[in-house]
Amino acid sequence: MAAKPFVVGFTGPFGSGCSLAAKYLEHERQFTLVKLSTALNGIWRERNPGKEKAPKSDLQSLGDELRKNKGKQILAELAFQQVNLGSEGIVVDGIKNVGEVEWLRSEFGYRFTLVAVLTPPDVRWDRLGTEYNDRGLSVKDFAEDDRRDSKEDVAYGQQVALCIDQADILIDNSEINIPEFKQRVLNYVDLATGKKTRSAYPHEILMNMAYSSSHSSKCLKRHVGALVVDTGGRVVGVGYNENPLGTKPCMEEESYNFKCYRDIVRTETLNNYSSRGILCPTCGKPLQHVDGPPWICLNCAAIGKKTSLDDIFFPDRALNWCTAVHAEVWALFAAGERARGGELYTTTSPCFQCAEKIKHNGIATVWYTEAYPDPFSRSRLDLAGVNVKQFDGVRSSSFERIFAVTRPQ
Repeated sequence: MAAKPFVVGFTGPFGSGCSLAAKYLEHERQFTLVKLSTALNGIWRERNPGKEKAPKSDLQSLGDELRKNKGKQILAELAFQQVNLGSEGIVVDGIKNVGEVEWLRSEFGYRFTLVAVLTPPDVRWDRLGTEYNDRGLSVKDFAEDDRRDSKEDVAYGQQVALCIDQADILIDNSEINIPEFKQRVLNYVDLATGKKTRSAYPHEILMNMAYSSSHSSKCLKRHVGALVVDTGGRVVGVGYNENPLGTKPCMEEESYNFKCYRDIVRTETLNNYSSRGILCPTCGKPLQHVDGPPWICLNCAAIGKKTSLDDIFFPDRALNWCTAVHAEVWALFAAGERARGGELYTTTSPCFQCAEKIKHNGIATVWYTEAYPDPFSRSRLDLAGVNVKQFDGVRSSSFERIFAVTRPQ
């Protein structure tokens, strides 16, 4: 039986460059291009005859509907119905839900590679702002589309942030020109498909070590690992997020009902607001009692809007009530004075409180992979003069598969 084709999937926030990267593989490597949005656009046009361009919010809602009614993998299944699996390579553009990732991995196994293209919101707005303005929309509409696209709070919604968490390779497309971006995409895909080989770079090895430490965490929300490297390149501190020594993780704490304490605080606070008659800033109606996650305005939901009360009332995700000692702090504790002038590698960009401690302990550079939803921590690190770098390279999930081929036989 013939081997299945190599399949490369792209995920990332809209405007980050995923579609451009997919076209590079189509034209430069003769991959068959598959767009998960094709089925969405077709169904939308059937429902809206005479209209050509679907608003992003309409497509997001339609995607929610299809995944809810037919399974989270439905867009991937529909897209592959007409694909010739005899192709040497297939590139998939528009992966938004982890169900699509799971379906592709189950169908193609190790021959599937997920690549995340990352670009911050301000850069993407510079690229897309004119398109939004031409349709009478503003940066506020862009931000709402981005919120829904990245961190939808329902299993059948858009989950770009979770898809990025599962990526095998991360590509930073924030400050590079188009020729450099093209070459970077082709190099990584050639590496993933075995067309080229190389040894792991030092920053990939160190981030892989940070991910390894994250597996010791029992946090119900996010497993984070971190390590500190001194000015001589030596690892001097390793940590992962966990409740303080002598206390139980939330998942084992009976008094928390084995739930995340931050979730408990958010639910109690919002229900207190409801009891006091506080109004939803979006619809202007009194908040109803809601047990999260997710925490959404039920009045808004009744008219088709998805107002995240979490985003409005807890922009830092209630981190003040997080019971864990964060991975970065554990690593800094271990490193002590050896951290001064060194680098910190963390699987998730630091929160605001960790940003303060990173500066206080003299860290010069922070490397991270997953962007944390706290919008204030990055600006705090910038203000403090800490160099912040988005990790670009092979993640630990595929570290052995990609780099083991360089070993002598």
